[in-house]
Parts: sequence; C-alpha cells; structure tokens
Amino acid sequence: MPNNFLNCAACAGSGKIGGGKCLSCHGLGMGIYRDKKFLYWNKIITNQELEKKKAEKFLKLFLNGISFVFSVLATLLLLWQIVENSFFGQIFTLSFWISGSPVVTLFLVSLLVDAYLIYRFSEEIAQKAKIEKKEYQDKEGEKKEEVMETLPSDWVSVRDLSSKIKINVADTFTFDAQKAVEDAFFVATKFNHGKILPLHLFIALLFSKKAAIVFGRLGVNLKEMQEKLGRQISSVGELLAEGQESVFSEELIQLFFDGYFEAYNSRREQIDIAELLLVVSRSNPIIQELLYEYEVDLDKLKNVVEWLRISEFLRKRWQKTRTLARLKPGGTMSRAMTAVATPYLDRFSQDYTMMAKYGYFAPCLGREKEIEEIFRIIEGGRQSVILIGNPGIGKSAILEGIAQRMVEEDVPKILQDKRLVNLNIGQLVAGATASEVQKRLLMICDEIARAGNIILCIQDIEGMIGITSGDKESIDLSRVLADELSQGYFFAIASARSGVYGQYIENSSLGAVLQKVTIEEPDTNGAIQILEGKAGAIEYQNKVVFSYDAISKAVILSGRYLHDRYLPEKAIEIMREVAHYAAGKRGVGTIVVGEDVAEVIAQKTKIPVTAVNEVESEKLLRLEEEMHKRVIGQEEAIKMIAAALRRARAEIREAKRPIANFLFLGPTGVGKTETAKTVSEVYFGDERNMIRLDMSEYQDQASIYRLIGAPAGNSAGLLTEAVRKNPFTLVLLDEIEKSHPDILNVFLQVMDDGRLTDNLGRTVDFTNVILIATSNAGSPAIQDGIKQGLTIEAVKEQLINTELKPYFRPEFLNRFDGIVVYRPLTSPEIEQIAGLMLAKIGKQLENKRGIVLEVTGEAVRELAAAGFDPAFGARPLRRVIQEKVEDGLTNLILTKKIERRDKVILEVGGNFRIEKGRVL
Repeated sequence: MPNNFLNCAACAGSGKIGGGKCLSCHGLGMGIYRDKKFLYWNKIITNQELEKKKAEKFLKLFLNGISFVFSVLATLLLLWQIVENSFFGQIFTLSFWISGSPVVTLFLVSLLVDAYLIYRFSEEIAQKAKIEKKEYQDKEGEKKEEVMETLPSDWVSVRDLSSKIKINVADTFTFDAQKAVEDAFFVATKFNHGKILPLHLFIALLFSKKAAIVFGRLGVNLKEMQEKLGRQISSVGELLAEGQESVFSEELIQLFFDGYFEAYNSRREQIDIAELLLVVSRSNPIIQELLYEYEVDLDKLKNVVEWLRISEFLRKRWQKTRTLARLKPGGTMSRAMTAVATPYLDRFSQDYTMMAKYGYFAPCLGREKEIEEIFRIIEGGRQSVILIGNPGIGKSAILEGIAQRMVEEDVPKILQDKRLVNLNIGQLVAGATASEVQKRLLMICDEIARAGNIILCIQDIEGMIGITSGDKESIDLSRVLADELSQGYFFAIASARSGVYGQYIENSSLGAVLQKVTIEEPDTNGAIQILEGKAGAIEYQNKVVFSYDAISKAVILSGRYLHDRYLPEKAIEIMREVAHYAAGKRGVGTIVVGEDVAEVIAQKTKIPVTAVNEVESEKLLRLEEEMHKRVIGQEEAIKMIAAALRRARAEIREAKRPIANFLFLGPTGVGKTETAKTVSEVYFGDERNMIRLDMSEYQDQASIYRLIGAPAGNSAGLLTEAVRKNPFTLVLLDEIEKSHPDILNVFLQVMDDGRLTDNLGRTVDFTNVILIATSNAGSPAIQDGIKQGLTIEAVKEQLINTELKPYFRPEFLNRFDGIVVYRPLTSPEIEQIAGLMLAKIGKQLENKRGIVLEVTGEAVRELAAAGFDPAFGARPLRRVIQEKVEDGLTNLILTKKIERRDKVILEVGGNFRIEKGRVL
C-alpha cells in the first residue's frame, strides 16, 4: 500500500460501527491523498443492503410503470372524448380546460405526474458524480486555486481538508461498474471468502457485455477463461468467519482509486468496466499469467479497451449528431453571427468547428501529446504554430481533433469560444491575378482581426509561396501573411511537409512567426488506436468484423514492409484492402484475422510474412539437401545460408539489418556464383530472381551514382530502384574487390543499417535482402594453403589478417555475418559437377524434343578429366561439354538422325549410340 493510504483501525475500513457512522474516520473508512485530491470509498455492500436496493429498484420501476400507464390512459381518454363529442374547436379555448370535466382534470393530473417523472430522472442524472476533466497546463504566471500540498497522515488532518477535494469514488461508478462490484461480492460469498479480492472483481467483470466485446476482439474463449479462474480462486483468500459477510480488501479499494485516476487521465466522466478491467489486470500476477496463456499482454488489453471507448464515443456522437441534424438550418450558418460577420473569409474557407459540431470528422486518437504541445505554445506566448510532417502522418487529423475539442470547450481559455476556420488556398488563388490574390488575403486578415474569435488554419501552407499569374506577375503571399501575423491581431495553425519546410519556409519571414511542431509517425500502440477509430466505418462498408490481431498486424507489417508511405495512412489502406479481401474470400460477416493481413502484405511485397505452413516448413528443413542438388561440396557456405534463411522465416534475427551478409572467397570456377544462383532458385523461386551487379563496372568514384542515382537527375539508381520494386530478393556483388572504395562505403551502410537513400530522397529497405559478395582476392594464398595441408579456418584467418587488407578495410569485413572460403575443387567433385551439367542438358532435350539422353560413367569421367583445371576450377568443364556433347547433339538433330522417342547414349570418346524409339 502507498504511504499515504489510510485505513481506519476503529471500523476496519468500513466507515461504520454498530450501524452508525464511525467517529474516528467520520464515515470515510479508507482513503488516499493523491494529485491534490482525497479519495475515499463509502459504499457498503451487504446482503441486506443489496436486498434493500433491489426492493427500491422494483418499487421505483413499479411506480414509473403505473405513472406511465396512467398518463397514456388519461391521454387516450381525453382524445376519445374530443372525437366522440366533436370538441376539436374547443380544445384551443381556456373554458375547455377549466370546465371541471373529470376527463380533462384527469389529463391535467397526468401532465403533473409526467413533469414529476421528468424532474426525478433529470435529478438522478444530475446527482450522478462526474470526474472533473483534467485541465491543460495554464500559461506561466496565471495562478490557480491553492490546494493543500501536505499529505494528511491521519484522519484528524483529513477532517481539515476542503470538502471540494474529498471525493467518494463510489459515486463516480457507472451502473455497469457498480453491478460488477456487487457481483464481486456474490463471487466472494459463493467461495466463502472473507475478503473481496481483485480476482473476485475480475471474475465478475467477465460476465459483463463490455468485457465480452473486449475479449472477443482479442480472440479469447471467455468460457474457458472463467473455468480456469474458478479453479484458481478456490485456493485464494481467507475463509469467511461464521455469521460474517465478505468485506472489501485494502487491495481492492486501492484498485478503485487507481480506476479513478485511470478515468481522470483518460478524460473520462465516470469509472466504467473498461477502467476496472485495466487496473485489475495490472495489479494481479495470477490474472496476468492467465492472460499471457492467451497471448494477451497489458498493451494489447489497453488497446482493445481503448477500442471499446472509441466505439462508445462514436455511438454517442452519432446520437448527438442525429439530434443536431434535425435542428440544423437549411442554409449555411456561421458562428460569427454571434460576433462580427466574416463574409469574405467564409467565401474561401470551411468552418472546422461547425463541421466538428455536426460530426463530419473522425475522432483524433493517439495525438494527445502533440495537441497539448500546440496548446502550450499558443497559450504560452500567443504564437502561431506550424505542424511539420510527412504526408499521411496525421497533420490534418490533429487539426480536426483541435476543432472537436474547441466544440467541447476542452481547450485552454485562450481557445474557448473561438472558431477554427480552414483557409482553402486553391479557392483563394483561383481565377485571380497575383495582386488580386494579395488583396483577397488582406481583406480576410482584416475580417479575422475585427472578428476577434477566429483561429486561422492553413493546410499545406507552402502553396502560398510564389503565386504567379498568367501575365507573369508574381507575389509571395507568405510574406504578406507573415506581416499580418507579426502584428499579433490573430494567430494561425498551419501545416507543411517536412522537406518543403526546410527548403522554403524555415529561413523565411513566415518561418520566423510560426513556431514549429514536428509531427512524427505514431508509435505502434498509437497507430493501433488510430486504426481502431477507423475500423467501425470499414467494418460497416465491407460487412466484416476486425479482430485485434488483424489491426495490430496491419500496423506492424505495414510499418515493417511498406516504406513508400507513412503510418497511419498506409496501415489504414491495408485495413481497407484486407476487409475487401476477407469478405470476398469467406463471405460477409466474416472475422478478419491477422493471417488475412499477412496474406495481403505478402501479395503486395512478394515477401513471405504469412505463418509457415507444413509444405514450407518441410522445404526450410531440407534446404541443404535441395541446394546440394546444384552445388557440389562447399558445406560451410550451404549451412550458413540455409541457417540464415530459416532464422529469417522464423523471425529470429535482427530486423534492422539484411537477412544475411556473406562474403564468398575463392578461386574462379569453384561455385561462388553458382551458390548464389542456387539460393535464388531454391528459396526465391527462380535463379533469375536476383539482382546481380558486376562490380568490375564500378571502379571509379562517379559510378556510385549508377547505384543510387545522380544527385541532380530524376532517374533512380540501378540498385536502389531494383530493391525498391522487389524488396525480397538476393543481391549478388560479383568480384567486389574490383569496385571503388567509396562503393564499399555504400554497402557498409546497407549491411549495418539495412537501408539506403537514393537520389530522390527515398529510403530503400534492404532488411529483406540476402547480400552475397564474391571475390577472387587471395586466391593464390587459398590454393597454396590447401596444398600445404592447412585447414579452411587457418586459411581464412591468414586471408583476413594479411591477404585481404589491400582490398577491404577491417570494419567492412566485420559487417559480414559469414566469410566463407571456397576451396579448389577435387577430381571427384568435378565428376559430380559434370554429371549435374549433363543431367540438365538431358532434361532440356527430353522436355523440348522428347529425346532421352543417357551418359555412361566412363564418358562422365572422360569429360571431367578433360575439363578439369586446378587454376580455373569448373569453368573449362562447361566449354568441354559444349564442344563434345551439345555440338554433337545439335548435329544429330539437324541431320535428323535422332527424332522424338529416340534414346541417345554418350559413350567414351564422344561417340553417340542411338536407340530408335517405337514407331506410332
């Protein structure tokens, strides 16, 4: 318990002794002083109290029902009398109502009854305590009401506190929350526990409709969870003494206080199921462990609770908007009718506060810090503000959110009773010369200054810079606006894109009068909450239901794999696509799950992000075997690459670097490039699905621009554009030792950070790339070391310490996940390679011409011996096979000595024996 938590020893925290108020604590029982408030819990829950409450509720419903029936009957009786006696003309006369007719008298009495019922209902609503709204920080120098700061240490000091700061938390509970607390009492009683614990409350909360919605979104089987909790709770808590009833534990009362501050910080009016779910889950390790079994952590729970709050807010706003819409006038109405009219401004603008009032804007979520920073700047020095951020990041949503808060008067005093009016630059400059546009702007500024209640909003303010007309007349409107703002008659909130701000605005006169507020991409939880606010409309349009996992993956996967756009916009677009995809795949009413999002992302990026199925799992486990069908020997390289691919697919790797960075060293013809081709074929689908760069073409410093694009050009670089279009690929850098040192620096960044910026300022993602560099550097040392009987590890160490230093810096070599030394091929390995090459020729011959090629073992050995060269590895073998096998087969085909269904047998000496096939 906190040091400032008080529990009255005299009444054991109940607030009562012998049916009367406890004199020691003045009936407060338990309390805590926190954030300039003294909270206490003063609500007795016993079987007797609950029975009494139940009886009162029944009596109230009974009386309400009787009153309603009486009013309806009296009204119907009056209508019958009017129709029966044709009193239509008399009902508008005073004599009719004072005639003393029993029916009329009965109707008038019913009106009194109705008035009493309405009064009683309104009183019940008014008496329901609301949590005061969290105030924004007032500007410096403005003093607030003094509140006692000394922590009360006993009940005597509590008595001296102002009644304004004493809050009975029980009064701020909603009906649903009160019922959950009462149900917790019944749960504790059922298990014969003396104290009502947080675990009892959690079980009670699970029976509420709102908790069912929360855990339904999380995909949790609620019935199964309740059963598990039932087994857990049987061994928790002290048994109830005979003749006693369960009472609230200190731990639970403390949770009620935590719930109050959860609601206060969330700017909620009352404590509801959502707040209780959060605080009880945070406090109890048993509950947390149970939630972890369902893969639900506190962040997930908080986000779904926020989703519940958003849904309630949207429902209430829809009801409010529907009511306002009935009262909305047919024409336009300006709030300036209550102040100074602004007809010229209205012509070129939209009143955001009026649009917010009638529900045109979606709720602004996850941007509380940015909005409060804007309020502090405006309030602190009455300065104008400019929001700087990338497109799609939410600048417009923040402006709409400010308008919504202005409507609700949930803003600092300086913004209360103000209009937020958005100036449309396109309309302002349309059909006018530059001088006419200037005149329009000055008239608008004059109207704003005279009105005194307008905050000017200008989105994409860079559109005001350098306005030019058809007759080449030009004017910089930004200077005109800067001059007007500098006079301090009014202030503005503007927005601009990041790159444009630094280039055109920051060092201009406009930049001097606008205080910059940088808007970053929301974090994961913030983006999830923004998507939750958009989910309802998308669900309605596509007739689907989103699970939390789907929304979470839309944020995480779009952030990880889609780099051309920004959160939250790109995740919202993915949500729309996934909703349409799931509805088309499984029909309307389906639940959109995380795997649906993964499938859409995989289709867009060609990156495998879906769950690993059995077929792919088998393929991953047999990668070495598949690769050895093309690559002979070189076990170390094959094992390294296969392990890296498995780690990447299982997402057990550093996500901010490429999948793997390898350097293959060895003489020519030993299989370095063939290994890369094999990886591309086995894992990426085709050996052509790679980006291959011959680094001998990048020997001068200027060739760097071929990779990333020329600084002044509009065309993208070869490497950056290829990876941007296909981010899941293999990049092969052949003979990297021949490239310029500055080129190596480029790849140093790629291997370290997993990204590269092109000439157009776009950041290209390399985190889903396998980067393989090959080099012949140190080949003589490798061959000499193998001849001397050195191990591969000893040869590698010698290469790194001596032979590679003239080519690569140590920091460059350290960026590779693996440096693999390819040893020279042996004669048996050359024979195996010859067999693979001949098998490939035979497959092509059979597929295209229906002719079977068979090669004897002696012929394979003869070809291998002829094509073996220790200096060039397997490269001469390809030429030998072309000359002795492919050329011979070509002659046989052209002279029509072999036809479909024939078998050709290659024997020693390059002789071809033909076995004719059957004639059809």
